[in-house]
Amino acid sequence: MTEPEHEERLLNRAYLSLFLINLIVSASFYMVSTTMSLYVTGFGATAALAGAVVGSLSIASMCIRPFSGILSDRFNRSKLLAWSLCGICIAMAGCGLTQNITLLIGLRVLHGLSFSIATTVTMALVAGTVPSTNMTQGLGLFAVGQTITSAFAPSLGIWLGSSYGFPATFLCASGLVFLAAILSMLLVRAPGSTQSLPAKHRLALSDFISIEALPYALLAILVAGATGVENSFVTLYGQQFGLGNVGWYFTFGAVALFISRLSAGKLADRFSSVVMYAGLGLISVAFTLLGISNAWNAPVLFACAAVLKALGLGAVQPTLQAHSLRSVKAEARGAASSTYYLGTDIGQAIAPMLGGLIASAHGYSTMFLVFALPQVFGALFYLWLKRSRLGKGVEHHGIEQSNP
Repeated sequence: MTEPEHEERLLNRAYLSLFLINLIVSASFYMVSTTMSLYVTGFGATAALAGAVVGSLSIASMCIRPFSGILSDRFNRSKLLAWSLCGICIAMAGCGLTQNITLLIGLRVLHGLSFSIATTVTMALVAGTVPSTNMTQGLGLFAVGQTITSAFAPSLGIWLGSSYGFPATFLCASGLVFLAAILSMLLVRAPGSTQSLPAKHRLALSDFISIEALPYALLAILVAGATGVENSFVTLYGQQFGLGNVGWYFTFGAVALFISRLSAGKLADRFSSVVMYAGLGLISVAFTLLGISNAWNAPVLFACAAVLKALGLGAVQPTLQAHSLRSVKAEARGAASSTYYLGTDIGQAIAPMLGGLIASAHGYSTMFLVFALPQVFGALFYLWLKRSRLGKGVEHHGIEQSNP
């Protein structure tokens, strides 16, 4: 069954319903992600065990990601979204009701599995609600909700934990996801939510990994890897220069990311190549500024790097998402979505480990300079990809054939 035509208005009912649901789920995620390690160490677990509990979600999410695409393409996406949100709800509530490490890891695995499915399905649904000519803008605006929640939800989670105990944080977060699940059942009637495949359809590699979207997943590895390195080491790096608590770095970044996601998407729908090159360039410059920082100029260069990195991320991320979804037919958007997210999972998992090895051997300054290079390679790869597809005469909706 092919996907029905989406509404021509960007801010239509289905889109706004999914935006509201994603806003609620994102808030709950940030409430829990910033308090889990505090919760686990608070009842006597070691830092190593806390790391295992925290990391089990990402590992589970990465393992299920290829399968989340085929689930999205074979089942009713609206119902699948509701069931995956129920899984997140159960996992969060369970974490607040137990101090057993084994059970906590099991619940975090359930959270990771459900979260992977929910994010894959959501992006496929959103793509079906917006006009194809405004897809990048729609995806960029959609991500604004995550930017908003990242500004207040972590503090809300910590405040609830310190005031009423961390179980209260998990239970409140679970309640929010339960509300989102109810809303998904009542509100989501998005185009493309129902799929059906021929009875004799056999599983193929393309059901798990979208070959068309794979180049953009490779680029997503580079971009997500930069974010992973930034989040993991900027605080420690800032302490070397006596900057103390560099929370302001992430505040600057959040404001710039908000602005970028509001404005870059519309431009990318017309000139995606220009936006990609500029975005990757800004990320590379940001890491170069971090790499050349010293005790005298660190405050200024850190602030500039925070803004430039966020502006670049806000431009590149929705553009890659739109490329991935435009590269396939509507009924295969689940596989394209999961392939893109698999790239982000890999980048966020591997880059911090590589960064740690480089920092241990050569220092944080060298590490940031090294991670400025992948964005340059990414821009060259994107240029090659564009020219190779145009040279072969391959119709590809992800890279426009007329823009600069």
